[in-house]
Amino acid sequence: MYQIENAKLGLKGTLYGLAPVQAEGTINGFKFYFRSRHNEWTFAISEYPEIDPVDIQFPETGKLYGFFAQGEYGGTFEYKASYMDNATAMSIIENCSVEYLRNKI
Repeated sequence: MYQIENAKLGLKGTLYGLAPVQAEGTINGFKFYFRSRHNEWTFAISEYPEIDPVDIQFPETGKLYGFFAQGEYGGTFEYKASYMDNATAMSIIENCSVEYLRNKI
């Protein structure tokens, strides 16, 4: 397990696991969830306490309830995202957090 903390972004949480690599926590008090598996990753933030960010799996849902981003990591059938290193996962989480906060201003 790896602790996530970035006071500048209001980001706190835990990064853990292999196949999938996952992280969960809060950004400015809103819950977030990160998942990296096969050759892709997803990141979601829920601005509603009754909605789990795990359930935000599409850009349209993210626009309604908070934020959603996704991307590829590795090629098809390489499964590199399943074993993503902590530094890469943290970079993606922080970049997504910056994008979310930028859209809130």
